[in-house]
Amino acid sequence: MKFKFISNACGIFTSKTGKTLLCDPWIDDGVFEGSWCHFHKLKTTFNDLKDVDSLYVSHVHPDHFDSRNFHYRKDIPIFVLDHGFNFLHKNLTEMGYTNLIRIKDGETVNFEDFNITLFAPFTTHNFFEDVAVVGNLIDSALVVESNDIVAFNANDNTPDIKACKMLKDRFGKIDLVLHNYNNAGPYPSCFNNLSEQEKLREHSVLLERNFKYLLKNCEELECKMILPFAGAYVLGGRLSHKNIYLGTTTWDECAEYLRNHIQANTKVICLRENDEINLANGKKNRPYVPIDKKEMEIYIHDELSKIKFDYEQDKIVDQKKLKEDLILASEKMQLRCKKISLIPDMDVEIIINSQKITICKVNNSKGALTCELDQRLLRRILDRSSHWNNAEIGCHIEFVRTPNYYSPDIHTMLQFLHL
Repeated sequence: MKFKFISNACGIFTSKTGKTLLCDPWIDDGVFEGSWCHFHKLKTTFNDLKDVDSLYVSHVHPDHFDSRNFHYRKDIPIFVLDHGFNFLHKNLTEMGYTNLIRIKDGETVNFEDFNITLFAPFTTHNFFEDVAVVGNLIDSALVVESNDIVAFNANDNTPDIKACKMLKDRFGKIDLVLHNYNNAGPYPSCFNNLSEQEKLREHSVLLERNFKYLLKNCEELECKMILPFAGAYVLGGRLSHKNIYLGTTTWDECAEYLRNHIQANTKVICLRENDEINLANGKKNRPYVPIDKKEMEIYIHDELSKIKFDYEQDKIVDQKKLKEDLILASEKMQLRCKKISLIPDMDVEIIINSQKITICKVNNSKGALTCELDQRLLRRILDRSSHWNNAEIGCHIEFVRTPNYYSPDIHTMLQFLHL
């Protein structure tokens, strides 16, 4: 079995006889309400990825499922997790796809040359499980086996030590692990209760935390090879100045950390676009070329910073109706949260023209979260043409939290803010 890397969480597994499984295709810049971009312009197009035998889509986030450019034959086999909130199933079905192969948590199915096993979220939250009651609702992970070769693609469903032990016990020696190493999202870049120096410090703290987590998992898994994977992006448009504060970095930096600290007999590898590795012998189709960070910075400044987001072209919003609809949407949000037994622990306000509108008020609050965003984007969110979670991950929302306390379930709650 071979694995060809494309970008972010996208890649292709190819069996000994040439059967292919494409994972999480995101090719074109501009997901997460326009801001997420690849750090270099990809040569790969969607036409290059159409001639595959099957697809695995891990979850509904647009850097894994880019509905703008998801144009495959309608009967192509698509492997999806059958667990919890099936937003992905609904979207694919509405797009006309007729061959969804739904796999339950821990279940294995055979397809052509592959045995495919999917897993539901391993934890509610890798770093805040003690306070995350609901936490992760949508992610999945993949194990693909072919001709005695085993690969584990965690993408955004990062395992904990307990899950790693389970995977090792169940599958034995894992030849390749694709493991997330970044902290994608708005913290610390969008949290204005932090100073510039505090944001830079938090950026470094998050990276070291994630690297150490990956290292522990790697040593527990005792895999043959590990590839730092997923969450590889930069911000474009008017948000490009936030890149230095993101909880992200290049996979080269992560790989260097692992090579300097790893005790297990595991080879740390990196791949660039269209690099392919043979999982049986570890041979690549060409030498690896490290990322040129200076070239990356120039590309962001000269090209990506000039991007305009779609919502920036919208007409001026009727503020009176926006405020009325925000109150109505907050009431609906609270009813939806009751259905999943989510109990908020912070007060939440949204600023519209300097006016703070309370959308969540709780007893014994642990603090307050104040949010502010472009009114045109808020209008889209309320009308369901955009989504709060995508806007948040895309760094379009500015936050102030007092104290600097992270409540995972508050951010889960806000995903249900719409009419």
